[in-house]
Amino acid sequence: MIEILSKPVERIGIGDIESLIALKVPESEQIEFKVSLSTKGRSVDPWMSGGGRVGNYARDALLEEVTAFANAFGGTLVLGIRESEARPPVAQEIAPVPRCAELSERLKLMFRDCVEPPLPLIEITGVPIQDESGVVVIRVGKSRLAPHRVTTTLRCPIRRQDRCEKMTMREIQDMTLNVSKGLERLDKRLKERADRFPEEFDKLIDPQNAFGIRMTALPVGEEVRFDRVFSQHHIIEKLQEPWRKVIETKSNDEQFDLDDLPHECKPNVWRPMLRAARTKLDSNCESAKRKLSSYREIHCDGLIEWGLLSCEKSPKEEKTCPLMPNWPIVLLANLIAWAHRVRDEAGAPMSEYALEVEICARGPNVKVANPCNNYQLPWLGVLAADSTKFPRYSLGNTDEVIRLLSQFKRDFWNSFGNDIGGDESVLNIENWPEQGSDQGA
Repeated sequence: MIEILSKPVERIGIGDIESLIALKVPESEQIEFKVSLSTKGRSVDPWMSGGGRVGNYARDALLEEVTAFANAFGGTLVLGIRESEARPPVAQEIAPVPRCAELSERLKLMFRDCVEPPLPLIEITGVPIQDESGVVVIRVGKSRLAPHRVTTTLRCPIRRQDRCEKMTMREIQDMTLNVSKGLERLDKRLKERADRFPEEFDKLIDPQNAFGIRMTALPVGEEVRFDRVFSQHHIIEKLQEPWRKVIETKSNDEQFDLDDLPHECKPNVWRPMLRAARTKLDSNCESAKRKLSSYREIHCDGLIEWGLLSCEKSPKEEKTCPLMPNWPIVLLANLIAWAHRVRDEAGAPMSEYALEVEICARGPNVKVANPCNNYQLPWLGVLAADSTKFPRYSLGNTDEVIRLLSQFKRDFWNSFGNDIGGDESVLNIENWPEQGSDQGA
């Protein structure tokens, strides 16, 4: 497989660009080369001559080429590669474009503003070759929201072999129907997980006075597939994601770790299931009822799930079961990091994940704790004695993860009738995104 198609975008380096030349990679359904920003006739695009903008002709050409990939099977456009005159053309030499990093940022805004509906998964990065000049890699995934239209040309383009062509009305209608069927499959699979979750409460000592958190991540398409996820008495090592802390930065730049979960919430002893694997309790207490229960699951179709349930009582009020307000945020951050690893290992880093979060309260005494001063301050709120499903979230580009975490934090606080407050801190995942050591490999 061509590394530039499957490698995490933050790890793409000079070596990956040079390998395109060495291997004489041809243009295809999933890769396109451009030597420069397109122009009419013999003119030169303003950006290429040192200007501060991309011309309209070049803008529209890039928008259509990349959107065509999203309307088909996804793909990568590399700007700054001269191609041969063979058919199909192959990568021949690097032709660096000026200020590639700055250009990549301009292009991000361009795609945000000029494609409808917005592309859910697009990554753009500049790879310097000579000082600030280099190549720009634009990678887009197959979209669940297709067909997409370029607003500046009013066209719905699609990739056919190594060409970008305009879609017919029949193709637009068929694609809309197929996308609808794909969303039905997604809904059915997530409903199965929701229907199964109540069984987890039976593992608690007091299941009628407890809370449970279920977080499920499922690929929107079918690009993430594994022959097996369990081997040699454990989950396959490459699919195992290390625990990550969540760092909160206040407006005064003070940083601190969010409350970590108890050790029991991070199970790491695995057992096989039918085309899946699941963590299990310690062998000496596997059949015993518990105050706290947690599990993780991973399936061959890329589905991953994390559950946490508790009926442990508060030291302040005997009948109250406290939920620490940072636990759902920390769990979601680790689920996101795990999903990112799974799709990378599947060779599908552009696969979009749908995230579903459910918090279920049993009984009237599940309260959101105030972590300050050992519960001595008033409770932050009370969870409704029911199940709360949050709006479905989308995990696409890695650079959107921080926004997603902040959105969930607001949603969570609002769900139990509390305001997040005026001082909205910044959340970040430890070592996110994880940088590889092969930038020049």
